[in-house]
Amino acid sequence: MGLPGSGKTTLAKEIQKLTKAARLSSDDYRLLIFPEPEFTQKEHDNLYALIDHSVGHLLEAGHDVIYDANLNRQIHRQEKYNLAKSRSANVKLWWVQTPQEIAKARRIKEQNKVLIPDGETAEKMFDRIVEVFEKPTKDEPYTAVDGTKISTAYVRSLL
Repeated sequence: MGLPGSGKTTLAKEIQKLTKAARLSSDDYRLLIFPEPEFTQKEHDNLYALIDHSVGHLLEAGHDVIYDANLNRQIHRQEKYNLAKSRSANVKLWWVQTPQEIAKARRIKEQNKVLIPDGETAEKMFDRIVEVFEKPTKDEPYTAVDGTKISTAYVRSLL
């Protein structure tokens, strides 16, 4: 979890490289299924149902899985905890912490324009997500990650 531009996908790719876990990216899935996304609730529900279904199958087959998505709201994280628990899988929450101004600058610079809803800008989208961001609760253990230091050696030290 982390703000847009914090380094979540960079971290996920490093973990994948080091562990050989399957990485399922909500952005990649969205563009695969919806080449011209509309960001409706139905689209969102279908997207996450498909990712969850894939995660379930991978976990049942004994694979480690990296769920590369925002999950910045506790209710959404709880859904993933429940999915993992139903497959007897352990969960590790990674919280990528990057100063907000750095994360915002990265997001604005790197944002795929197709992944911005109509009527929004990268800036507005970032600000909207910041408003709904929920820190982990006291019952959610996590690994804190400095989003300005992500490298293979750093991630290896956290694993």
